[in-house]
Amino acid sequence: MPTLKELCRAAEGELKGTPALKITGVASLQNATASDIAPVQSARWLARANASRAGAFLAHIDLAARIDRPVILSRFPLAALNRVIEVLGLVPPPHPPGIHPTAIIDPEATLGADVHIGANAIIGKAKIGSRSVLRARVVVEDGVEIGDDCLVEPGAVIHAGAFLGNRVRVGANAVLSRPGFGYAPGPKGPVRLHHVGRVVIADDVHLGACTTIDRARYDETRVGRFSALDNLVHLGHNCIIGERTFVAAQTGMAGGSTIGDDCEIGGQAGLSNEAHLGNKCRVGAQTGVIGPWADGSVIWGCPAMPKTEFLRGVAMLRKLARGEEEGPGEEEQERP
Repeated sequence: MPTLKELCRAAEGELKGTPALKITGVASLQNATASDIAPVQSARWLARANASRAGAFLAHIDLAARIDRPVILSRFPLAALNRVIEVLGLVPPPHPPGIHPTAIIDPEATLGADVHIGANAIIGKAKIGSRSVLRARVVVEDGVEIGDDCLVEPGAVIHAGAFLGNRVRVGANAVLSRPGFGYAPGPKGPVRLHHVGRVVIADDVHLGACTTIDRARYDETRVGRFSALDNLVHLGHNCIIGERTFVAAQTGMAGGSTIGDDCEIGGQAGLSNEAHLGNKCRVGAQTGVIGPWADGSVIWGCPAMPKTEFLRGVAMLRKLARGEEEGPGEEEQERP
């Protein structure tokens, strides 16, 4: 059972309070007990913290003077909380190195040191980096390259043409580098187009469950470093996502659309063919993005428009609706 001092050291924080306090768990302010540490996410949570039974808190260093109980202070409190959770042993242990006897691995596959290959996994002539974990029923086709310290969850399929960097996380049942959705007229009817490009997933990218990323027609479909795609996100062929960009669930990007660095995309948003978002853009849920948007754009609605314009439009519609609900005046009601 670690002490508050030990947790503070692991979190690289600053301790205020009782160093010897024993901590056994992490909980919300509402449900914490005297042996738990609870996060105080902002000043808005201080009233709840005062009413909480938590033995200690973890908070931003700017709140130091406003908390009168034991607290670990950090400039990056949520990252620090991750370390606390790890030290408390609340994260499942890593999968031990080894190859399950039911796994099928091509003799020409290259496996790094200490890999874990789960039950019924199928590995073609691929290259798997050191300490990577491929769990049950994962399929990796010929020519795929997966870097070091990656995790591929059960049921994921990684087709030929995929290149994954280091520390990539691929969610359960994700499908990477399947040929894109491309057809053209032919002499005997529609012809499905060949896709011979690549899918490149940079270091430290996280891909959610059931994510689908299509292989490029030529060149690349790419996701930049430290970006994350939520569950059920789809990237069409030749889509590009920059670095440190976060895309919420059920968003779809049509072929050739691009998103810059440091963007946030709300759930169920859609980008049309060749749509472009610059750096540091914010996109509301269910927004339909058409055409180019400059760096720093904040857009909502379908079709997309600046957020302030969208909110004014919603306000006007609500006023119109209320006017209709009020019904006719007294003079109009008396008319035959």
